[in-house]
Amino acid sequence: MRRYLLLLVLVLTLGAGSAWAAAGMLYAMNDQTNTLYSIDPTTYALTQIGYTGIAAGDFGDMAYNPNTNTAYWVAGRGNDNLYTINLQTGAATLVGAHGIDDMFALAYDTATNMLYGESSNSNFYSINTTNGAATLLGNNGVYPGGLEYRSDIKQLVLLGAGAGNFYSVNPVNGATSLLGGNNQFINDNDLAWDPDKGLYYIVDWSANLYTADPNTYSANKVAGLPTEFDGIIYTNVPEPGTMLLLGTGIVGLAGKLRRKF
Repeated sequence: MRRYLLLLVLVLTLGAGSAWAAAGMLYAMNDQTNTLYSIDPTTYALTQIGYTGIAAGDFGDMAYNPNTNTAYWVAGRGNDNLYTINLQTGAATLVGAHGIDDMFALAYDTATNMLYGESSNSNFYSINTTNGAATLLGNNGVYPGGLEYRSDIKQLVLLGAGAGNFYSVNPVNGATSLLGGNNQFINDNDLAWDPDKGLYYIVDWSANLYTADPNTYSANKVAGLPTEFDGIIYTNVPEPGTMLLLGTGIVGLAGKLRRKF
């Protein structure tokens, strides 16, 4: 009996590990249609997921809280609201108005457990995830492209639009410190951190997808996109189909063991 229980534990452990390892995915927002897509981080293939249901907004950004599996979205110019995004359907749900024109950058910091945003005038805000209200924390003088939280070193990172410089951001007051300069012009952009591969992904308004080395902060174009995208996040949440198959297998194995003993 003990041997079979050990086998069950092994199957659970390996199966769960495989499900998590295989499920890393990028999600990005089509700026022209406000439609959510997934991007395979290995092949860079795009898959349309669904329309947000929100027409207004340009140059927005997305953020992801891995602790609650919640994706957030600010639609940008012409739309002063915070939304959550269903990653399975693309549908947006209104959280509330942040009231800031041109909120172009968004990131969730799991160290402070706070959502942060930055507008085109370089104002840095904390954003209430219950009602969307924004609180001004400071001004750093950087025209924002993308904002991201790098979980492995607990660092909030801002990517400037145009020159594409990387900065660390103090979440208390928004003050920045230059991390490194990029090797090329990158149009209005957004940023995601992949902890599994240890690199950044960048989408820009010139319909390009880049990876960036966190040691040199040098960007490398890896794919062309069909149109402009804004907002990109990375998640490693198991896909429902994978977890369903895993759960079915576990239930079947448990049933066999029950019948045997």
